[in-house]
Amino acid sequence: MSAIIYRQGDKDFRKNILAVSKRFKGKGGDADSESAINAHKQDIQDGYVWFSSDNSDITNLISRSARNILELTDNGDSVIIKMDKKGFRSCYHAFKVARMK
Repeated sequence: MSAIIYRQGDKDFRKNILAVSKRFKGKGGDADSESAINAHKQDIQDGYVWFSSDNSDITNLISRSARNILELTDNGDSVIIKMDKKGFRSCYHAFKVARMK
């Protein structure tokens, strides 16, 4: 399958990203499964960050932040999402606070 790109503003954008979300729901992935956030400083200055995954993190992100999705690239077994920086806190917010005593 070649990549299919859905962009905010395209006809049926919402319908298409919800279909991708449904396809990945409950997909845990195997030992090689991964999710990644790419927050390059230049991209943030340009207004976006990237998220990629091959598991149900896709469904979770779409469910939580669909309005911030600028573009979704569907590669069949994985997805790359371009997110508006307005919906991004920072990479370190991905970790729970556990200060040393």
